[in-house]
Amino acid sequence: MNNPNKKPPVLGSTGGNYKEAKHNLNNYTTSDELHERVGESEKLEAGWREQKPLYRPLPESDPFPVEALGDISGGAVEAMSEIIKAPKAICANSIIASTTLALQGHVDVVIDGRIRPTSNFFISIGESGERKSAVDWEALKPHVDYQEELRIKYKEELKGYLREAEAYRRAKDEVIRKPKGFDEKLRALKKLGDEPVSPLLPFVISEEPTYEGLVKSLELGQASQGLFSDEGGRFIGGHGMNSDNALKTASGLSGLWDGKSISRVRAGDGSSLLVGRRLSLHLMVQPNIAQMMLSNNLLIEQGLLSRCLCVYPKSTVGTRRYKAVDLTESQAMRDYQDKIFEILHNPCNTGNAKNELQPNQVALDGDAKKIWKMFHDKVEDQLSEFGQLSSIRGFGNKAPEHSLRLATVLAGFDAPEISNFSEISSGYIRNSTKLTQYYLNEALRLFNSGIADPNLIEANKLLEWLRDKKKKIVSLPEIYQFGPNSIRDSKKARQLIKILVEHGYALPLTGGVDFDGKIRNEVYEIRL
Repeated sequence: MNNPNKKPPVLGSTGGNYKEAKHNLNNYTTSDELHERVGESEKLEAGWREQKPLYRPLPESDPFPVEALGDISGGAVEAMSEIIKAPKAICANSIIASTTLALQGHVDVVIDGRIRPTSNFFISIGESGERKSAVDWEALKPHVDYQEELRIKYKEELKGYLREAEAYRRAKDEVIRKPKGFDEKLRALKKLGDEPVSPLLPFVISEEPTYEGLVKSLELGQASQGLFSDEGGRFIGGHGMNSDNALKTASGLSGLWDGKSISRVRAGDGSSLLVGRRLSLHLMVQPNIAQMMLSNNLLIEQGLLSRCLCVYPKSTVGTRRYKAVDLTESQAMRDYQDKIFEILHNPCNTGNAKNELQPNQVALDGDAKKIWKMFHDKVEDQLSEFGQLSSIRGFGNKAPEHSLRLATVLAGFDAPEISNFSEISSGYIRNSTKLTQYYLNEALRLFNSGIADPNLIEANKLLEWLRDKKKKIVSLPEIYQFGPNSIRDSKKARQLIKILVEHGYALPLTGGVDFDGKIRNEVYEIRL
């Protein structure tokens, strides 16, 4: 018959039996007594997994070369970083992306007869709370204001279009009804003229479109657009990037970066060939989303990632002392936003079409081309089998073109009149190669080291907490009740302690242990 007064035993570690635990099988054991016995168990090492690092720490990023952006753009980055307290690299990516979006409809760059767009794709990686949204909002404010102008104009023009369309429909019905023969009807329709054309949709920026939706917007709306999201996970995790659509979306985005025409063949709404469209992209993502993207073989092999300029700077969280400064009063920020607003209000060249861009073509001057050629050859040398860039050949192959596009953006921004901008001088190509070298270093850092699985990072935080509290024995409830703030429930605590077990930092103990008068069954021994 069971003895109701007998207290639960503490058995040996999983995977092996401690002699002392066997000897005391029927004895009452407290957590204090168990602490004393841990020394013996550590000597035996029974059941412990081989100890191995949770992850390889990501090397620290280089400082972003803000000076390469020029006085106005660089000044805006410094102002945003100082007042918003966000990392300079994230501020810089937002500023360059915003500038690219304003300029891409105006200019293409030409090198030895090859015409390339100035569109650019950016990815900014930052922890939650890194103030990415605040940065994006300030950088894109001129575009948001411009889009609002287009929206108001569209509403007014739509009213007139609907009236004209109805009048045309009635007139067409009348024309078709009266004449009797084919030739007469044809002459009457020709005399009536073409039906009214609807005004262009006002969207300049979209956050999480499907590829089909993006193409539709480019067909019926502005010819130059941006896919910008301060919550890039919504796009990455959305319909356009699910398992069924990821390849189509990635291929389509890569084609837009290349400046290719968009062909649409649909049974429902007909077929079309879209030319003269431009798209820039900037996704701000948290490390767990970035880890999914940078390790996605489909995105790597398809080539979308090699078209993206990535940054993942050191976090500023915990160092941001409040400063009573209004960013709207910053002269540097005002100068930047005023210049972007001016570019946006300078009409792009569309020829006779409403939304088919015919950008001006700009080229490098003689000195600039010499510098670019040296950079091209330097990168090419490093792409050899044992070269420094061999592990990121996809991105390295596109690095010279990245530098061309960035130089065009830098020079176009400084041009007194964007419509008269025709040549890129050596100073801009020097700065663009500095920027490209920074992005090359980031690509080496991120693709070679990888971004650690967020669960491993959290498991490491738990291990640091256990060591800081000198907890050689810990129960599961103790972890989620008193441990790191990010661990809120037993499910997560169990998941993280399991990782520590698998990496040789924790060992589950069977049986029960008294913790402050409560018997705990999920108890772990910790390697301190």
